[in-house]
Amino acid sequence: MIARLALERSPERSLRDAGLNPQRWSAGPHAVFAPHSHAHNKRLFVLRGRIRFNDEWLEAPDGIRIPAGFEHSAVAGDHGVECIEAFEERR
Repeated sequence: MIARLALERSPERSLRDAGLNPQRWSAGPHAVFAPHSHAHNKRLFVLRGRIRFNDEWLEAPDGIRIPAGFEHSAVAGDHGVECIEAFEERR
């Protein structure tokens, strides 16, 4: 299940303070991300625009945590989206 994240600092600082390596990415209007899952938990914050994960819309500064193995899809909003994300990789 996708869980909402509370934001106490900037999204990038929040991810770095958790010991993660954040990466920014963007997608144009209505970009589609087909159903998929990841090997590791993923944390993501919206920096600009909107994106729908499964049936839930997110916009800046919303953040989510997607558990490893959880199948999800996404669609960018009318004006595209810019996000920052990081994976909780085991060390």
